[in-house]
Amino acid sequence: MHQSIGSTRALVKEHAEGRPVATSFGSAATGFLTLPFISQHVPVTSVIDEGDGRWLQTAKLCAELVEDDELVIHDKTSARDIIGQSLSVWASKHCAEIQVLDKFELVASLDRDAFGLDYEGEPEKKLLYIGFQSQQTTPYINVKAKVEMLEAVHPGLGRTAVSIAELAGYRTFTVFTPQVALHHASYLYWCGTDNDEDFKEEVGVIGDEGELDEDTLLPSQFLASFPSYLVSGEGLERDVIQRIATSTETVGETARVILSVMDLIERDARLPYLNNFYGEPVFFSCYMGTGDDMLGRVIDDFYQSTSDGGEYTDMYGVAEVAFNKRAFLKWKSEMEKGFALYTQLDRLMRCIGDVQ
Repeated sequence: MHQSIGSTRALVKEHAEGRPVATSFGSAATGFLTLPFISQHVPVTSVIDEGDGRWLQTAKLCAELVEDDELVIHDKTSARDIIGQSLSVWASKHCAEIQVLDKFELVASLDRDAFGLDYEGEPEKKLLYIGFQSQQTTPYINVKAKVEMLEAVHPGLGRTAVSIAELAGYRTFTVFTPQVALHHASYLYWCGTDNDEDFKEEVGVIGDEGELDEDTLLPSQFLASFPSYLVSGEGLERDVIQRIATSTETVGETARVILSVMDLIERDARLPYLNNFYGEPVFFSCYMGTGDDMLGRVIDDFYQSTSDGGEYTDMYGVAEVAFNKRAFLKWKSEMEKGFALYTQLDRLMRCIGDVQ
């Protein structure tokens, strides 16, 4: 499984070379120096479009993300240096507790074409673009032991945890769960269908007269390789989870993290980026399975399909931010809620699975 993933990552990395990238979250600033009035007392220049002033304007906005003693400023510091430092210090601070999920970089640009993506439609006005680029550190989370323990103690709790993790993933960076694998498998194997009846009908429509090879993988066989708590079943109501959360045992901690994630989702926490470009992100926050299912087969075949020349990207998405302080601070607030949700998703993954 990991060999094919690794080979595809190399291809994706090759396509990503040359981009102006901010430092990944998880790294620390190398020093500290007060940042006073940036446009007057610090000799900041722009490495691109010096006469335009937008890089300097962007630097002023990004400096709002950090305290004025958290940047390293000297006489050769550029506006883009300040942008990169600000994004890195800020994201590092809010993502400091993330231990297992995929890390990412925030990539700042004044030109959306810098990300190598083909967008739907033309931009309506000049914007600041912030890209979310995977660091390709996707872990495999084996949930078999811990989720089955949760199910044994409180039936439905394991299923609830998996379901909530999926919801949080869709609001941050997608978790490659059996449900996500089913989506990809439907196009890899079953002509866009996800059940045996529709697949057999589709095979007949395209001229194979309904004849299937004995080695053909059917949707029902794929789903049968997973425990029911990963692909079906009802979750617990909030009041039940709250009662479980009072326990001092492991199940109590898991229930408390579930509640934290639910609270953030109710506040509409998400990482605010757009996915309005042609091309499919090929990296995920993590892979979630049991180790003895068909997840690995789909992962391998999915990455093989991306390396065969399809449209793919290591970008999760791109945020479009207007050039004014009010819009920027609104984006900042939304991002910080998204960081909190991603942090809680990381905690939940450690509660329900073992990292491999």
